[in-house]
Amino acid sequence: MKLWMSGEVEKHVLEPFRLAIIYLEDEINAKIADKDYDIDLDKWRCIAILMKDKVDQERYCEVIKYSSKTKKMDFKLQIDYPEFVNGDAKRQQQLIYEMLMRSLDLLLEKGLNEAGIESLRQDTQSVALKNGWIIAH
Repeated sequence: MKLWMSGEVEKHVLEPFRLAIIYLEDEINAKIADKDYDIDLDKWRCIAILMKDKVDQERYCEVIKYSSKTKKMDFKLQIDYPEFVNGDAKRQQQLIYEMLMRSLDLLLEKGLNEAGIESLRQDTQSVALKNGWIIAH
């Protein structure tokens, strides 16, 4: 499995967003790249939406599409703009991680292999624990 991320973001948050997704992709892909989760996906793809204005938030609305025929997901998911802007690098990474976890929930709703998704979630959570994006209970 391989994670790929991009974003539709305001230009003044582009650089911190770019740095955050590069870091998350590298960290998560190091854990999941050589694994087969038996999920009907060619890649785990997510595009974040980070828009300040309500008009832009409405124009860049969330998209949640999955095709079993092509094994492609087209997920564009909102991240809370004020939290991202006001957060430090760790908080920004955490918000992106939370978006990724939401994408897995949505894949479950689309009927993809639950055991595979839960295994992917566990591996991703281990990366999140190591990086402080979540705290162990």
